[in-house]
Amino acid sequence: MAQVKINLGSIVPFSTIDWRGKAALVIFLRRCPLRCIYCHNHDLLEGSNYVEIKEIEADIIKNKDFIDAVVLTGGEPFMQPHAIEAIARFAKKHSLSVAVQTNGFYPAVVEHMLKNNLIDKIFLDIKAPLSDGTLYEKLTKVSGVARRVQKTLDVCIRANIDLELITVVFKNIVGAEEVKCIAKEIEEAGAAYCPYVIQQGRAEHAPDRAIKEAEVFSREELNELAACAHHTADLKEVRIRTREAGEEVIYRRNQNEKIQ
Repeated sequence: MAQVKINLGSIVPFSTIDWRGKAALVIFLRRCPLRCIYCHNHDLLEGSNYVEIKEIEADIIKNKDFIDAVVLTGGEPFMQPHAIEAIARFAKKHSLSVAVQTNGFYPAVVEHMLKNNLIDKIFLDIKAPLSDGTLYEKLTKVSGVARRVQKTLDVCIRANIDLELITVVFKNIVGAEEVKCIAKEIEEAGAAYCPYVIQQGRAEHAPDRAIKEAEVFSREELNELAACAHHTADLKEVRIRTREAGEEVIYRRNQNEKIQ
């Protein structure tokens, strides 16, 4: 493990927004198999910046008294399984929790990591209804993604891992009908216990300005999408995430009214 090299994007030494309730060091890993039309980290999709694992270990040591966890994101972190394993083992040796934000493209890698107890939490993107492979391909420009994400979801459910499910929304791309379908699929898959986060898309970060500002949902409109999810499926918790107000719990099971 000491010889592992990491294709590194960047490191954020301290974040309170990437893992709700925890202070985390966030590591961005380069490369991704998808080319999502709204990707906000598209500068990490290509290119190489290989560093020795000891450089990342030094950052963890420097910040470990101020953080509870390490979060790996990207790009797609599971494209670098040896990097994740090395970082996770080092973080756990220093009593830090480990989470990975993933698009779900590598179910076998996820399963391996979970079987070896290297990860404490998975943040899984569900970009479109898993039954709609055509829309998934339109969004990601890659075929067969929905099947892989379904397998990753199933792996996480079987492992009983702490799991959070996220959908980025834009008008005329992924909206109310898609959110309702995803919510129902989450329930039918046995993942209703997982928080479901509906995230406001950011048009200004889309590659080549492919998304217009007019296609961004407002906070009030995201509240309506949360209501769609809540009334469609019996989910434990529905949240929204906006640039105006951050992450908010809108509905929680066993409460008859909205949280807000």
